[in-house]
Amino acid sequence: MDPLLAADMLPRLADLAMRRALAGALRSGKRPTLRALVDDALVRFERCVQAKARDGVRPVLLFTQRDRILTAMRAFLSARPAARLFALPVRNVIAAGASAAPFDAIVRSRDGRVHAVVLRAVPRDGRRLDLFRRIRSAAALWRSERLASIVVFDLNGGCARTLRLSSNVDVKAA
Repeated sequence: MDPLLAADMLPRLADLAMRRALAGALRSGKRPTLRALVDDALVRFERCVQAKARDGVRPVLLFTQRDRILTAMRAFLSARPAARLFALPVRNVIAAGASAAPFDAIVRSRDGRVHAVVLRAVPRDGRRLDLFRRIRSAAALWRSERLASIVVFDLNGGCARTLRLSSNVDVKAA
């Protein structure tokens, strides 16, 4: 595969692998260990790379993304929002993974409000605004239950941002 195409594609595949590994861990109901989570994400990443680039990718590009997966997962698991997310009982995880699309998970907090969880590598430049705009428009189209907020977990930095939904936006069930 062309190195320029691979350099553009591999970060997206790594993000997808991390998101799927985290959603799977959230569905299990147990706080995962760093090793188990990283192993799951790396296996998913390798499968995605093999499916997309059958003729191979330069090893330096693969090792860069593997290191990024390890660093991102370590930062995510050591962050306070991840501890709060994995402390939720399994019955409060309404949906995770593909069943929660376009979000990564839908959870119910202790007070009964429903929150959408988005796991993304948030860019540090102007593309951040476009990402948040797309997330808000996805919330407006999602009609299953009334959402109180959207929690965006940054896979790059391990921090979380809460996007409150205004009361004049109709996000409740039709």
